Amino acid sequence: MAHPTPLDYAKTLRAAARALEQHHARIRDTKLEPGLGAQLQLGPLLRSTFSLAETLMDELTAMSTSTAFTNNTGSRQSLNTLASALASVTDAAAELGFAIGENAHPGKTQGNVPNPADNTVWKAVCDQALPRMEEHLHDAAHQIELASISCHYIAGGIELHSAPAQRQTGQAPASAAASPSPASTSSTARTR
Repeated sequence: MAHPTPLDYAKTLRAAARALEQHHARIRDTKLEPGLGAQLQLGPLLRSTFSLAETLMDELTAMSTSTAFTNNTGSRQSLNTLASALASVTDAAAELGFAIGENAHPGKTQGNVPNPADNTVWKAVCDQALPRMEEHLHDAAHQIELASISCHYIAGGIELHSAPAQRQTGQAPASAAASPSPASTSSTARTR
């Protein structure tokens, strides 16, 4: 089996960036209503964020252990930037977790007799929770966007650096300014 080339890593990073863009849109477009509904919305977003973090961790490990990549000028900066992108994704996961923590969870006040004030209390709890949840959601989307930009930036640098080698071998250079297109799924292709 052939070892991945730097351009293979660039291709995988572009796919990861597109998946991050798609995830960013999902988080950004989520409209929360405190209670069970918000919990059911935030749970899948949190799981997807962990999956994206795993993808970036796998890519960071693969690139760090590849002499075909680490022997190139700028590889250390690329790895540092990818580690920062991974940190952004884990920060996004934390923000989603904080949003779940801020959620208004239904329950009855103490006592066996139904209390007519329960609905008033529930509404007040929801009204207090929603702005805090929305702030965490906004911060999570921002962190995912930063990670996506970082992945595109690293891929562009790899493609630019690899262009002279491609001309020598007669291969067409990959476009460093390729416009991102939405990925069909949230998973990314692995080169390994």
